[in-house]
Amino acid sequence: MNTTRDMRRDLPILAMRAGTYRERPADGPLSRLFCRVWSHHLPQEFEGQIAVVPDGCSDLIWAGGQLMVIGPDRTAAFPALRPGEIIFGLRFRPGAALRWLDVPLSELVGRAVPLREFRDDVRTIEERLAEGNCAMERRRLLKAWAAGEASLAAEPQHLAGTLFEELGRGMLHGSSATQALGERTLRRRSHDHFGYGPKTLERILRLQRFLRMVRQPASGNLALLALEAGYADQAHMTRDVKDLTTLTPREIRGQLRS
Repeated sequence: MNTTRDMRRDLPILAMRAGTYRERPADGPLSRLFCRVWSHHLPQEFEGQIAVVPDGCSDLIWAGGQLMVIGPDRTAAFPALRPGEIIFGLRFRPGAALRWLDVPLSELVGRAVPLREFRDDVRTIEERLAEGNCAMERRRLLKAWAAGEASLAAEPQHLAGTLFEELGRGMLHGSSATQALGERTLRRRSHDHFGYGPKTLERILRLQRFLRMVRQPASGNLALLALEAGYADQAHMTRDVKDLTTLTPREIRGQLRS
């Protein structure tokens, strides 16, 4: 993907528009612990600032010669990445990271932490990844190791996945998770599994709905998109999207459609 025109702008570049970003569903044993497998290859000439917008998820990545846990974000993150760097990532299923790491996600919000701080048995796989002959070999090694970890991992709590799905559809009030747990317990569980409370998670997932809609070729004008995504009106969407990403909806649409 050529982003030369985008890179000349002063605005941050959405991560999915910087270089080549690919993702696909996790399958087989991996899917017990992870929902997506992704890679991001930055161009050698890249000199801009990348914006990684919040999605309510956490990831395990291989970057900079080590395995890192990327905690959930409340607002956009702007990682310092080297031109030409290739990052491999595995996105945790909703509720899966808490049990595997044995750390509440509220302690990881906005942080990138070396996996070895949680696990003392990762040195061997990190050495093997560092010695990999090429990107394809490193990706294969990472997936094989992660599949083994996933096969031994505790099954994520079903209620966490249900909450994520319902909030993704804008169903906080009257959701089955709220009815099953009550608001106070739900808030505590949400902080443990996602890093923040249900209202913040709902707000972030509404942003993700807007991003999915705006990528559709037949998507309507911004006022209509605001209503379809669940905002009160276009002004509400503009304020909320800019608070979460530092970009306006119009700027985001311009990048995703260029």
